[in-house]
Amino acid sequence: MKTAFGLLLAIAGTLISSVVLAHPHIWIQEVVRVVAKDGKYTHVEIEWRFDPFSSEIEIPLIDENQDGKFSAKETKTLADEMMPELKNYGYLTWLNTGAKDFRPTQRPAFSARIDDPASFVPPEWDRAAGDNAGMPMPPNKRAAQPDGPRKKGPRNLVYIMRFALPEPSKSLSIVTYDPDDFMRLEVDKASIPAGCTLSKNPAHKTEFVRGYPVFADIVTCQLP
Repeated sequence: MKTAFGLLLAIAGTLISSVVLAHPHIWIQEVVRVVAKDGKYTHVEIEWRFDPFSSEIEIPLIDENQDGKFSAKETKTLADEMMPELKNYGYLTWLNTGAKDFRPTQRPAFSARIDDPASFVPPEWDRAAGDNAGMPMPPNKRAAQPDGPRKKGPRNLVYIMRFALPEPSKSLSIVTYDPDDFMRLEVDKASIPAGCTLSKNPAHKTEFVRGYPVFADIVTCQLP
């Protein structure tokens, strides 16, 4: 199994108006969850809900028996392929439990599913926008417009990754973004955990189109 997402990661190194030439080829809604024990955070879990267009490229490659769900074997095959790829990019994630940001130090526990019907449908956007915005784009990084979602209705490919913190902490922040803006990751505002806030992080941004920075979402959590 070689997923299109894996190929994009290998190539890339992933709500802004089309007027300013937004560039994401993949759009992901992220759900953040935190796990605490004995008054301190011990784990953080992130859930990625891929847009329906990208999902319809990915799901048939993963769901080899085409039964509409992922078996344990299919999930393991996906994890064995994708975790090394994602590790090369720090899982696109930065954590902070003190003075400075750091990448996850251990491979996360991984699972995947199909949301059918879709739990996330982004606004319409031009997947190829920015490819010809005065800056030549290599052919292997151009985004083709895929077929629309299947006639039965949109669905989402969903990844769930649970990271153990290096040590328990009363405070925690999580930033997940793609510096190349190949993938646009935005945190679901309706699912922010209790004790956590959502804001923009000026230290992590992409500026694929010069003059139009996109700042990463940051979830900051604090226990009493």
